[in-house]
Amino acid sequence: MKTTNKKNMKRKKLKNLLFTPLFFVATNIYLEIVFHIYAYRNVRLIYPILLSIPVGVLMGAIVDLFREKTARVLRYVCIAAAFLAFSVQAVYYHVFKDLMTFAMIGMAGEVAENFLGDALIGIWETVPMLLLFALPFPVLWFFQKRLQIKNKPYLKKTVAVLISYAAVLIVSLIALPIGGTKAHSAFDLYYNNWDISLAGPKLGITTTTLLDIKRVILNKDDKPDTPTFHDVTLPDDSDDTDLPVDTGDVTEIGTDSEGEPIVIDTNPYNSILELDFDALAKKTDNEDYKTIFKYLASQKPTKKNDYTGMFKGYNLIMICAESFSPVCISEKYTPTLYMLSHSGFEFKNYWTSFPSVTTNGEYSFLTGLFPDFEKEKKDGSFLYTAKNGNTMNQTIASWFKAQGIQPIAYHPNTGTYYSRNLTHPNLGYVLHAQEDYPALTGWPESDLTLVQSSIGEYINSDRFLTYIMSVSGHHNYKFGGYNDICDKNKAIVEDADLAALGMNFDLTNSDQAEEAEHAKAYIAANIELDRALEYLIEQLRANGTLDKTVICLTADHYPYGLEDSEYARMLGYSKPSSMKYDRLERYKNTLIIWNSAMKHVEVTKPCCTVDILPTLLNLFGFKFDSRLYSGKDILSDSYGLAMLKDQSFITDKIVYNSRYDLTYKLDKSFTVEDSYTEAYMQEVSNRFAIAKAILNCDFYKALPQDVIATAQSVQ
Repeated sequence: MKTTNKKNMKRKKLKNLLFTPLFFVATNIYLEIVFHIYAYRNVRLIYPILLSIPVGVLMGAIVDLFREKTARVLRYVCIAAAFLAFSVQAVYYHVFKDLMTFAMIGMAGEVAENFLGDALIGIWETVPMLLLFALPFPVLWFFQKRLQIKNKPYLKKTVAVLISYAAVLIVSLIALPIGGTKAHSAFDLYYNNWDISLAGPKLGITTTTLLDIKRVILNKDDKPDTPTFHDVTLPDDSDDTDLPVDTGDVTEIGTDSEGEPIVIDTNPYNSILELDFDALAKKTDNEDYKTIFKYLASQKPTKKNDYTGMFKGYNLIMICAESFSPVCISEKYTPTLYMLSHSGFEFKNYWTSFPSVTTNGEYSFLTGLFPDFEKEKKDGSFLYTAKNGNTMNQTIASWFKAQGIQPIAYHPNTGTYYSRNLTHPNLGYVLHAQEDYPALTGWPESDLTLVQSSIGEYINSDRFLTYIMSVSGHHNYKFGGYNDICDKNKAIVEDADLAALGMNFDLTNSDQAEEAEHAKAYIAANIELDRALEYLIEQLRANGTLDKTVICLTADHYPYGLEDSEYARMLGYSKPSSMKYDRLERYKNTLIIWNSAMKHVEVTKPCCTVDILPTLLNLFGFKFDSRLYSGKDILSDSYGLAMLKDQSFITDKIVYNSRYDLTYKLDKSFTVEDSYTEAYMQEVSNRFAIAKAILNCDFYKALPQDVIATAQSVQ
């Protein structure tokens, strides 16, 4: 009888000792598995599970410091915290196809004011997933009651659990390098190259959330890490000529009628020879500046080419089109977009770099730099430049302003959203937004109405730079009161033959028939953009300025408001898994650089969002230094490289998917060596790192401003 009682006592002690940490460990593992299957469509869970175990053990140790009455409440609190973390990420991922950073919590008020309806729809559409995440609540209630847990804190128990936590954590960290330490590995993400888009699938939501919170708290003073760059020799970099030296980049060829010297530019590179980065590195005491100067000194500037100065003295209209995609382009429904994308420069291998977050695409389009993704949205790269007074004088607006032209930026939505009222003036633009035009009403607002309301402010100028952030293409893509623009243009697309547009919907299948309606709504939304462009071109033609105006249009991101299955069928695939590059095809897009008087030019080089600004600077014949950007002039003889937000990339030989560490051959005759892929991985890492360093160190301020001013004043 005594033996039985002793055994029962031991079982009871063991049960009370292990229940809380084991339940939390099991809950974390369960949530990771559910999220991975839902969001990432895979069960590559070794590190997500391994790293979530010590978190569960630690949570258990903390809860078990209290007596049962308090511990019982804390168990539910901890489960609620886990539920909230996974649920928020699930809803955000459902809407934006990406993870939400902790820094974005500050956006809650603006989201509620501007996008509450979209947020509520996103929550409603993820209810089944949220119910699965809530399963630990009834399970906890059941086991607490069934097992009759009676927690009693005592020192030995706490020490034992903490030792277990330390042991599991050490094992987890020791295991990290087993999977490799190269770029994008779990080890690299945990210790070095932070990217929340990659960290989620490779480290798990639990670890990613904790690391993200830690980074936000520790970096609260905005003190940047000293940038690090990899030594890279690219196999495709065929330009082996020496870097330019300062032998004088102009040559006098005589004098004009007033006796002033006539000079020609003989520097074959898009570089400013007066910017001697080696010398500047030696002069500065700032270690961050020194590191950046040395890196830039090692880089080759791009060469000038047959298109250098092609649009010298022209007007420029830049349009960042909300959720734009080539699937909305057709001769029948969007004829102006069709004309623009099939004439002028036709970029056949252009990829938008971002899955979501408008300001990411907008920032890269206007600056030629990647954002710092640790500063997304509310504390994003745009706002960071404004609130810190960063010198941002390498945007194309700077060259226009230096030549006496005031650039204007337009947005049909509120100017305070994303703090554009602060960010765009810091880039050199005067911002006009919804509040300036009473005709802009509804949601989303009309791009056509914006152009009609504002065109008189610049079209009669001797020369102008106009930037438009459109909004008509914004989701939700549904008829019946969800989207004013979709409803406005519904009649035009109601009987659309989607198969004739290259889309792959089986209309006898009820689910696909519903998806087809969303496809029609997406086209209807972009008809408004098409009509805006049509009106713009008509007015420029009537004004006599069309031939001297360049239109440049790109997407901020792909249309994340479409489900993967919907977008896959719109692209002509039968289902998402049919995509050859594990859904990277979503990033393939169209870049428009068009002038009515130019000949059609096809460009097949891989390129992306950050390449647009250097390309425009070259086309307009501005004197600039091409090494100061993440991107390169697409029309130069430099190698082609399209880079995506998660550091996946495309060359003319391969597509590399960083999320799954998979490489796909484009050139069947090419033998893909590990050294080839790894060299480009390091190059892409450098391109992201230089952008982050320029932003966080306010690097453009460190450049000799008199040299910059002189270069930008050249007509």
